[in-house]
Amino acid sequence: MNRGSCAGSRWLVVTVTALTACGGGASQRAASEAAGADTAQRGATGVNDRLLLAAAKAALPPPGLTTADLPDPQSEGARTLGQFCTACHSLPAPTIHSATDWPSVLRRMWLRMELLPGGLRVPVPSEQQRQAIVNYVLAHALQVSGTALPEGAGRATFSRMCSRCHALPDPRQHSTADWPAVVTRMEQRMDQMKVDRPAQGQVSEIILYLQAASRRGPGRE
Repeated sequence: MNRGSCAGSRWLVVTVTALTACGGGASQRAASEAAGADTAQRGATGVNDRLLLAAAKAALPPPGLTTADLPDPQSEGARTLGQFCTACHSLPAPTIHSATDWPSVLRRMWLRMELLPGGLRVPVPSEQQRQAIVNYVLAHALQVSGTALPEGAGRATFSRMCSRCHALPDPRQHSTADWPAVVTRMEQRMDQMKVDRPAQGQVSEIILYLQAASRRGPGRE
């Protein structure tokens, strides 16, 4: 089993433990696995185990990223992010969320960590370490376009397709050479999140739009 699979499995166990602890009880299955039961009985918490496991797995950051791949990898923020976040799941990229979203995401993660049983030995960051993580992800977060999305062919397709999962990124945060690889990564992320990919013609339209729009930013060619 590779590192990503191990991290994913551990995260599923951690998530179920945390959420059932919050509810004050454990869900009971209605039929045995040997009988091939397809559904799980809701217990006192009203939690469906199979649904909870599926949701936790879908929300995992994609595997493959290492601390060396992060921006400014030797910084305190990058090292602290790698130290604590990988205790439960694969390392998230700072660009997975915008600066507006990161504080609530981190708060949710820290609450879960604090609620876990000590026997799981999941490290909990100190206040100083939490601040280092916050400062780091905010400094390298997804740059959103806001209301200043440049005009151009493909703008409507980009806006419609990419806003299904996150705030629209600023086209000028990547170079023309980088955008095809970024869009490919997003397509892979869509597969993981069970979101329908755009048609190939739409993908090409989005890439061409982003490349044209990126040239308008400072220092772009």
